[in-house]
Amino acid sequence: MYAELNQINIENWQSDPNVSINIGKVIELASWKKSPFEPFVGSGTDRGIRTYKVDVKAPYRPRLQAPLTGSGVRGNADFDTNLDTMEILSQTVEPDNVGNSMKSEIKQYSDIKNIDFVKQAVPSLTDWIVRKRDKYFVTALSNDVTNCVVADAGATGFKDGSNAKSVNELSRQIQKGDVLTVKALSKAIFMAKNGVKYNGKEAFPIKPMRSTRHTVGGINIENYSYVILLDSYQCNQLRNDPLWREMQKIGVRGNENNIFTGLVGIIENCPVIDMGVWTKLNVGLLNSEVSDAEYKENIIAANFSNKITPPSYYTDAQPLSMGFLIGASALLMVGSEQTKFYIDDMQDVGRKTICGVDKLFAISKARFQSPAGQRTIFDNQDFATIAIFSSKE
Repeated sequence: MYAELNQINIENWQSDPNVSINIGKVIELASWKKSPFEPFVGSGTDRGIRTYKVDVKAPYRPRLQAPLTGSGVRGNADFDTNLDTMEILSQTVEPDNVGNSMKSEIKQYSDIKNIDFVKQAVPSLTDWIVRKRDKYFVTALSNDVTNCVVADAGATGFKDGSNAKSVNELSRQIQKGDVLTVKALSKAIFMAKNGVKYNGKEAFPIKPMRSTRHTVGGINIENYSYVILLDSYQCNQLRNDPLWREMQKIGVRGNENNIFTGLVGIIENCPVIDMGVWTKLNVGLLNSEVSDAEYKENIIAANFSNKITPPSYYTDAQPLSMGFLIGASALLMVGSEQTKFYIDDMQDVGRKTICGVDKLFAISKARFQSPAGQRTIFDNQDFATIAIFSSKE
């Protein structure tokens, strides 16, 4: 993964500015190879994490053209008797510089220990970038959820939200024994396909993302599906569901889904992925036992209208796990294309070296707003995310 470092003459960093630039490129490439989110990232409208390239720290407004919803005209009616309206939805995302650095021991100690500090710093700083960026992805998905499915121990497999006034009110009904089953996942997929909210009211269908590409008889075939991200507790619960075990005996696996890692199985052509559990050193999905303070350390409030909802917001006494169904443009990533790498060997009157990285970027959940004076079904709603809540046990 870091073999390219051997092709860079690091000793010439003072006279050759391309040394730091090339190390930054190595870090950027390696950081995505280490990320479980990499298969979903791209600039196209069919990617789960949609990227926008910017090089300046200024608010950026990703835009989305909403589908036409007018009834049109029939027969001899003139067009101008029922004109439709083009709606351009947008949101504001504010990128910021995120970085970290590390300082060497005094150079005499480094020489004695035969440590090449710069080369040793690269993987450490890469791992930090991966954790920081990917935790931003997770907190963005989790924040201020507007649609959800809540697992239930009863026959339906999910709680009835018809009388719930909010996601928060429904999710707080979680009790011990409300574990995740196939029925809850099927409900989430149904809601995504048909545009249904947690309370049964109309939402908008979620566009699936492009998940795989394969060739059959010389013809390129694209598969489009939702992706379901679960934590390890939810995956274990799912594996204990007899219906799930039966489904996987006949499920489509293998090359058609080799883009994904950690694949648990397939449901209605949607891959289910074990994303692990959030810890200090691990990027995984959140649960209500993660502290509010740690959650707030990994989210930029400015990109969420300053409404911050840690996982504890969604439950009372019973610990809760959070999974997600995501579709196309579930998350937005705005920022620079490359990571910058810095070397400064004049610290402590020249006895020590500092290596650092930073990157200009912001991560936000897609949630578009209509132009002033207009209201649509998209307003202030998660564009391609449905949370899947279950008891953490």
